[in-house]
Amino acid sequence: MADMERTDKETLYVEKYPADRYAVVTLHRPDVLNAGSPTLFGELAEAITSFEDDDRVRAVVLTGGNSKAFSAGADLGGMTFDSMGNCRKFIRLAHAPFEAIERLGKVVIGAVNGYAFGFGTEIALACDLVIASDKARFGLREMNHGLVPAVTITRGIDMIGRRRVAWMAYTSDDLSAEEAREFGFVNKVVPHESLVEEYTALATRMAKRAPLAVAATKWTLNKPAGGHYREGENLMPAIFASDDVTEGRKAFEERRTPQFRGE
Repeated sequence: MADMERTDKETLYVEKYPADRYAVVTLHRPDVLNAGSPTLFGELAEAITSFEDDDRVRAVVLTGGNSKAFSAGADLGGMTFDSMGNCRKFIRLAHAPFEAIERLGKVVIGAVNGYAFGFGTEIALACDLVIASDKARFGLREMNHGLVPAVTITRGIDMIGRRRVAWMAYTSDDLSAEEAREFGFVNKVVPHESLVEEYTALATRMAKRAPLAVAATKWTLNKPAGGHYREGENLMPAIFASDDVTEGRKAFEERRTPQFRGE
């Protein structure tokens, strides 16, 4: 399309459509199903923040560049959690894209095209509106690895309710797109082959909304977000530094059932 401007980063790419005043941010780590990483967290936060003063962009779409995955979780390979300082630094970095999405004074549309586990589910939760392919699946698998889905158990309670958060966090059960809609994660489920058409139409429509009214509405809806993310930053360092997390990661690499000891 002649009116499209594309910028490629290491873990994502950004397409801007100035004539219609929207942008599409596509997560692109196809070899690991778009799993989150420190680089992805930083690039996504930077991309989202860059739209704040760009009047050519009044709505943003976030989607996945893999036919099977939106984002299949967080990639902790190569990360070390040998000190509370390192753990806190990682949590702050991981929270950066969530806060960028919620602070941006423009509508961010999550277009979930496939697997959305862990980070994938939670980053969709941060979006203002969510459209899901009928092939999408959602789930919080953190407890399988000795971890805690910090964003959902703090921020998610206000957004979808305590009982629903509890079910997802404790069971690690996957939700179909329709079940996620019933849980309140998703606004609309569409046929997989129609997802691009649907999010394009919605982004174009949102870009025509009054900018000040959008910003004021979003600020009001997301006022509690800062406190929720600070709760996560206080909670997670001790979890990351535990022996259970070390065991969970080792068991995952060795493809065996972890033996957690509560230490």
